[in-house]
Amino acid sequence: MAAGILLLALALRLGLVLVLEPSPSFKGGDANWYMINGRDLVTTGKTAGPLQPAPLYPVALGMVQVIVPGEPDGDPSYTHTEMQVIRVLQALLGAALCLFVYGIARRLFSRRAAELTGVILAISPALIIEAGNLTTESFFMFFVTGGLALYTWAQHNPTPRRLIAVGVMLGLATLTRAVFLLFPLGLAVHLLLIHRAHGWRLVAALLVTYSVVISSWTIYNWLTWERLVIGGEGILGFLYQGATGKASPQDLDAGLDLTPENADGQREEAMQAGIEETIREDPIGWAAHRVRELTDAYLQPHNTNHLKGKSFRAAASEWLRHDRSLAGLLDLTRIESFWPKLALYIFHFGGLILGAAGMWISRWRWRDLLPLVGLIAYFTGIHLLLLALPRYVFPTYPAFWIFAAVFILAMWDRRRQPRPT
Repeated sequence: MAAGILLLALALRLGLVLVLEPSPSFKGGDANWYMINGRDLVTTGKTAGPLQPAPLYPVALGMVQVIVPGEPDGDPSYTHTEMQVIRVLQALLGAALCLFVYGIARRLFSRRAAELTGVILAISPALIIEAGNLTTESFFMFFVTGGLALYTWAQHNPTPRRLIAVGVMLGLATLTRAVFLLFPLGLAVHLLLIHRAHGWRLVAALLVTYSVVISSWTIYNWLTWERLVIGGEGILGFLYQGATGKASPQDLDAGLDLTPENADGQREEAMQAGIEETIREDPIGWAAHRVRELTDAYLQPHNTNHLKGKSFRAAASEWLRHDRSLAGLLDLTRIESFWPKLALYIFHFGGLILGAAGMWISRWRWRDLLPLVGLIAYFTGIHLLLLALPRYVFPTYPAFWIFAAVFILAMWDRRRQPRPT
């Protein structure tokens, strides 16, 4: 069954790659930034200036641009072939993610839960669409779920060698998105909780390996730019945007009254002062804004922005407030991309609602399930402080669906039990 899930997931993702525009324009966007800086980093070992985000995704894109032959066509940062190779690579990572989640559910729950979760994630429209996005999620979620799969395999029969493998995967996750920096500390606490006799030896294997992996970027930045960087430098910016609102790099500097000449030297100090001022002047307003933004991030399914047409959420809200007629409901189905968007909403809220129910009925096994619940709690807690967007909390999606599968199977088994006569 695991092989079938892998093949199904891969076929659907490769099918999407085949129908996507092979050479979209990314000028001025994050994708173009990743391509250009990744190519510079791989070919020259240096970029125009210090990189604030973690480096692994740009490096991966840069390696593809170096390895794949061909002349640029249109935009100077990529070729048709390079784009398709990147997407195929992300399709492979997305299919592997389904296999990792299968392994997590198999070890923590049952084969039935693993099979149901694996099939749902294989056909999940949000995860299928992700294969075509030039953003960090495909790589990041691959390393996060891979690290958790290795950890759940090791947690009841741990050895230092197995924990070293976990540390490598989690280190690569942090080098993809620095927001993950503190999560391994939670796993270290969990190891001490369930293996008190030799827990410190296991914790050392995990954290030393993890530190060595992420220190590669620290050493590079110190030798190249004489800057102390642990994971990445963008976290302060996300904290500032969490307090003041999302902004482009240009708008952020303008809001801080920074010019290109003094931005690098004064940006961090100005952001720190802005955060302190915002919280000090209206702490209740800041807290309310953080809760509201995080709630909105969870209520908006990831990847709906890639589909054309009017916002599904806005149209449904308008129908509820002003219409509520059957004819108006039928009109909603005529919105462009209605059915794909509806599928995204069904999978998204199905995972959230049923996953929460699954966590509740599994609460008595909290000690074993703490890493999986902790992943959801970590991203929720960290983005209660940092800027929260749907794609930033999307890494919780597989964990929610594991618990959702557990709840679905529990309800199915209860329904099939013979009724007393």
